[in-house]
Amino acid sequence: MVKSSLHGSIDELSLTFHVENCPLGVIALNNSLEVIYWSSKAAEIFGWTKEEAVGRSIEDLQLIHKEDVQTVTDVLEGIQNGSIQQNQFVNKNYTKSGKALYCEWYNSALKDGDGSIMNVLSLVHDITDQKKSEIELERRTQQLEMIYNSTIDPMWLVNVEGLNKYRFENINESFTQVTGLPREKVIGFTIEEVLPVTSHELVNTKYNEAVQTGMVIDYTEVAVHPAGKKVGEIRVIPVKNKRGDVIKIVGIAHDISEKQMLQENLDKERDEVNKKITAAAIKGQEIERNNVSRELHDNINQVLTTVKLYVELCATESVNVKETLQKCTVLLNETINEIRSLSKRLSAPVLTDVSLHDSFRDLVESVQATKEVKIDLYVSPAICKLIDAELHLAIYRIAQEQLTNILKHAKATKVAIKLTKKGSLLCLSVIDDGIGFDATQKIKGLGITNMISRASLLNGTLNMDSTSGNGCRLQVCFPVKMYNGKCYPMLHKNN
Repeated sequence: MVKSSLHGSIDELSLTFHVENCPLGVIALNNSLEVIYWSSKAAEIFGWTKEEAVGRSIEDLQLIHKEDVQTVTDVLEGIQNGSIQQNQFVNKNYTKSGKALYCEWYNSALKDGDGSIMNVLSLVHDITDQKKSEIELERRTQQLEMIYNSTIDPMWLVNVEGLNKYRFENINESFTQVTGLPREKVIGFTIEEVLPVTSHELVNTKYNEAVQTGMVIDYTEVAVHPAGKKVGEIRVIPVKNKRGDVIKIVGIAHDISEKQMLQENLDKERDEVNKKITAAAIKGQEIERNNVSRELHDNINQVLTTVKLYVELCATESVNVKETLQKCTVLLNETINEIRSLSKRLSAPVLTDVSLHDSFRDLVESVQATKEVKIDLYVSPAICKLIDAELHLAIYRIAQEQLTNILKHAKATKVAIKLTKKGSLLCLSVIDDGIGFDATQKIKGLGITNMISRASLLNGTLNMDSTSGNGCRLQVCFPVKMYNGKCYPMLHKNN
């Protein structure tokens, strides 16, 4: 009888029944490692019947897979010499038919009063399906890890701990290569501890959006990492649990830093080409204006002046002298004045002989001669003496063009022109009290386009501020530098 401390005793028959119905195979070995008990479950697992197994050794039954012979031999020797009294391990075995399977063994050795091994009881569990699943899972995990780390785009996995609470769980090798951030300084840290401060608000906003909407979110991020400034097209993918809650975020970045740099260089080259084209167009325009000016002055003006002199000689003839001469004189004088005014408007000022202050003064006088508008000029002669020829022409032409626009469209009565220099900026402002216009609408017209082009050519900026009924304020500012007492345009930021 086998006694039980809980409910009396259990007989051998009952014990045998429980052993036979145990979901684990039960095997008993004597001190020579020969089978003395072989349960029905053991027979089911290995294919050997009880009659075939009892009395034979483990070696004789060839239960141990060749890959694990040494491991199992060491365990059995430990049990026999008493160094191992109980243990648990997993090894590969063979069935009677030679089929390989994985088994988990639980072994216990029974000793006599002298410490010698009397017998060994082994419980065996066939875990072949479980082990194969583990091996397959490990294989797939390794494949995914290989793909993950072979991807040229940086990838990362983030745990969602709440809104604005995100912690890195994993990164691939490309993440480290692109950012210069090693795994040990990323994994387990929050985004605030890993990413630059300039990225915190943007990243939190986009991650929050992915968590709240459950949708894939795309955005562009510019960040400065240990590896340098990087521009990336980012995609964040929310990962949900069975309840539909977003618990993780997968991030993928496409590094477009080189593409962005190439685009910036292309834009810069295009701007330079456009500036050269504009410069050539303006230069051609100036040449053409000068040619027209010379034609008007040297040909038409001279002819009309000659006619004027001849007509005045008619005063000695017996014709309607007084009336005719007075009419001719008035017409010819008006024609001469108009030609001179046109010549001034078309030709560039003679920069070698006339200062910008004098150019402005002549321009103002010619416009005020129309008696349509009063102009206040706030231009310091001292500043004008410092300005080089290129700036002189650009400022003069912009002011000339704007005054022309005012006369044509503004219906203004007062205009203020001001030229100031503050630090490295030289600024021209032209303000009128005319009818104004809607500055939010796209401004068209060759005159305004030319003013913008002239300003851009010397790295300047031109702004127009106007609303209907409130006049217009034009301001153009040029970055300048001083050299040998002269004020020159700063054509590039690094000049």
